[in-house]
Amino acid sequence: MIGRTLSRNRRVFGPVLRGLARGVVRRRPELRHHVVRDVWTVTKRFAAEGVENVQLREVPCLRDAVVDGYVDDHQRLLLAALCRGLGCRSFFEIGTNQGRTAWTLAHNDPGLDVLTLDVPLDAPATALELGDDDRFFLRDEATAGVAFRGRPEAERITQLWGDSATFDFSPYAGRIDFVYVDGAHTYEYVRSDTENALRMLSPTGTIAWDDYTTGPGVYEYVNEVAARLDRPVYHLLGTRMALFSRQDFVVRIPPDDFGSVPSV
Repeated sequence: MIGRTLSRNRRVFGPVLRGLARGVVRRRPELRHHVVRDVWTVTKRFAAEGVENVQLREVPCLRDAVVDGYVDDHQRLLLAALCRGLGCRSFFEIGTNQGRTAWTLAHNDPGLDVLTLDVPLDAPATALELGDDDRFFLRDEATAGVAFRGRPEAERITQLWGDSATFDFSPYAGRIDFVYVDGAHTYEYVRSDTENALRMLSPTGTIAWDDYTTGPGVYEYVNEVAARLDRPVYHLLGTRMALFSRQDFVVRIPPDDFGSVPSV
């Protein structure tokens, strides 16, 4: 089987190289925005010493999970499956945007209470510096959370407002089963949000960081904090997420059994 695969790859090697040469000339935007970015993402993932890369099938609660929700970003569906599989009863999201993540989590687990925090578009200057990409996602109070507003799940979703760097998280200390860090992506904000997330975690709590593979500030701080935590930090292959949990939710599979995974 391996010999047949190698033979087939040798047959396509020449056409691939010729196509690559043509693509470098004719498809520069695609080369820059997809090929180079994907290669850099894979390189960063491979180079991170303190974060373990795991496949979806190494997370038992994801193997046979069936969830319902938006397909524009499958990461929301994985979050819903994780929360349900880990028995979470509370979910705190830093960064509401349209509210699709909050709705997906509440929709797939009637026993889950969701809190979501965002800084309003017309707020004064934030306490820490925002990146240009972060400003793009700021919403006014009329559009933030629009995905869950007026829907049945809204009864279990609490919209909170404020700058996560100055927000008072103390009422939630030790009470939150899952914290999703998806606010501002600068190193300073990720550090602040992570410190607050750790304080909020319940004894069986979990943290997920969005844009670990794509946000330089997220990548830098998560790698840094992973070396200090008492349990592993995992990157879930095929997603942008890094995960830390006080539960044992990963069952490692020998490398020889690994299959191909998307390099997201």
